[in-house]
Formats: sequence, C-alpha cells, structure tokens
Amino acid sequence: MIATEINNYKLYYNKIGKGKPIVMVHGSLCDSRYWKKQIDVFSSFFEVYSINLRHYWPNDCNSNYENFSVKQHSNDLITFIKKIIDRPVYLLGHSRGGAISIETAIKEPSIVDKLILADPGGFKIEGMVNIFDERDDFRLRSSKLVLENKKEEGLQLFIDTVSGQNTWARMVSWFKQMVHDNAKTLIAQSKEPPFILNIENLSNISMPTLLIGGSLSPSPYPEILDKLQQIIPNNTRINIIGSSHGMNIGNPKVFNSSVCNFLMKN
Repeated sequence: MIATEINNYKLYYNKIGKGKPIVMVHGSLCDSRYWKKQIDVFSSFFEVYSINLRHYWPNDCNSNYENFSVKQHSNDLITFIKKIIDRPVYLLGHSRGGAISIETAIKEPSIVDKLILADPGGFKIEGMVNIFDERDDFRLRSSKLVLENKKEEGLQLFIDTVSGQNTWARMVSWFKQMVHDNAKTLIAQSKEPPFILNIENLSNISMPTLLIGGSLSPSPYPEILDKLQQIIPNNTRINIIGSSHGMNIGNPKVFNSSVCNFLMKN
C-alpha cells in the first residue's frame, strides 16, 4: 500500500498493472479491499488504482466529521488523479463511490475518459427525493447502534438494508472484517449533508458511461439507474444476473468481463 499527501491528508492506495489507468472508488463501510476480486483481472489490461477514501481504513474515522462528504471525497479524488496519475482515467464507482465518481465527472470531465457506475447511491436526484425519504433513516439508526456499542447490530442493519435481508449473515469473513474496520464511518456518514444532483449537470455528462445494476438489488438502486439512464446521454446499461448490491463480489466473472468489454470498446 502506498501513502501520499492529498489536500493535507494522508491517503492510501494500491497500484498494479500497466496500461490505461482505471481508478476504483469504494462505497460505504468499504475500502480498497472491496475490489479484491477485480484487481487481478483488471491489472492484466489496465493500470489499476484502488484508493481508500478519507477517514476509511487504514486511517481512523476521528471525531472531525465536518470534512466527511461526497464533495470532499470528490475533491480528494480529483487531486489524486491530477497529482498521482496526471492523465485521464477510467473511473469506476460503487454505491456511494458512484456519487463521488459522478461529482468528479461533472466537475472535471477532462480527467474522466469513461465512467462506470455500479448501483450508484448516496445522493438524491431532483424530482426523485420522495423515493429516498422512507428508507433514509436507516443510516441514522445504524450509526446510533454503533455509538451504543451495538456494532454488530448496526452493521447488519446497514448491509441488509442496502443489499437485502440476511445478506450480513451470508457474507464471507474478509468482507465482515473490512466492514468492522470502517464501522465508525457510519457515524460520520449519518452527519454529512444531503447530496443532491442537478438534472442539468447530469445531462451534461458526455463521456461513455456504463450503468451496472444487480438484478436482485433492492430499491432505490433500480430506480436510480432508471433515472440516470434517462438523463445521461451516452450510456449503456446492464444487469448482473443473480446478484444484489455487491454484484462485483456476488458474480465477479460477469462483472469483470462486462467492465473490461466496455472499456476496451472504441
């Protein structure tokens, strides 16, 4: 793992492979380990960067929650790409990492050649706010359980809400360890301001965009993808059969081949 200074913060990342750079951005409760089933395949074709966002493992999530936001993480990502890679990249974001990737593509389109959004979340789209409101309190309830030293219950609530009932019980040990390592980020995430995407900005995303969903992903992820498919001009959409929100873990063979085919297509 490599450490670098980004916006006055020590950020950790992994780098492997040669070729066109691809940057992979994890979502809630995760870190660079989330992509363990993608690294070997992608590095056969690309220069692969998997980053650990601000406040996530191996760093601690301290009590300074003011700079925990999609905008801050996007600013860090932009600085990282410009400082460390210094050329346009393929950008892959999962879940909340999708929000960070969208914000990056909107703010700095010249540094993103292609955009891949896997069940993007952690944001609201103008005109869709009501879809989110009923379920959004699960973040508050999860973080409250973590604060009350009921970490296992809080993590189970969060994972089962975003991926489906009983997902936590079925998850492999390495995934549970990663989630435990990042449990305190739930507290920060519950305090971050709502991130609302403007339809006009979304419609100006011009780079080729791949929208990936899990065929078993719960609401609101399919609805988000439906809306993005309507708004983003140059998009392709696929569903990973038999997988829920963590489709890159649930069906890595299809996920990896779908991403590689999209990126290698002219």
